[in-house]
Amino acid sequence: MRDDLIKAKELLSRGHACAACKNDTVYTADGRGIAPLMSIIEKAGSLGGFTVCDKVIGSAAAYLMIEAGVSEAYAKTASKRAVKLFASHNVVFSYSELTDFIKNRAGDGLCPMEKTALQMTAADGAYGIFKAKLKELKNENNSGN
Repeated sequence: MRDDLIKAKELLSRGHACAACKNDTVYTADGRGIAPLMSIIEKAGSLGGFTVCDKVIGSAAAYLMIEAGVSEAYAKTASKRAVKLFASHNVVFSYSELTDFIKNRAGDGLCPMEKTALQMTAADGAYGIFKAKLKELKNENNSGN
């Protein structure tokens, strides 16, 4: 797993938003929020045994990774709740910067995905929950145009 972590971190340093590595299998995705992680999950199906590196991991991303079966994760920025979630599910987790919570894009409140994650008590169904939330937010943004 150590080689997978090094490889995934390198992909992050090259500008990818999210990278998942397991031996010779590599997935990368770009974008903002949890969309890149969700894209990788869609491509891979299961991430059992994978190491995933992401720019930001809050509890929403943690739930997604736990549900997908990730073995190890790294974030440039992580929330305290994500740290606790990974620990309670025996996922090896490291980060560069720790924050109380993940902020919304305006920086004036909680990220909408984090708000959704706060209502959850288990990772089961996380992908479907966050997929629906992304669709809801996209519809709200499109209706404002």
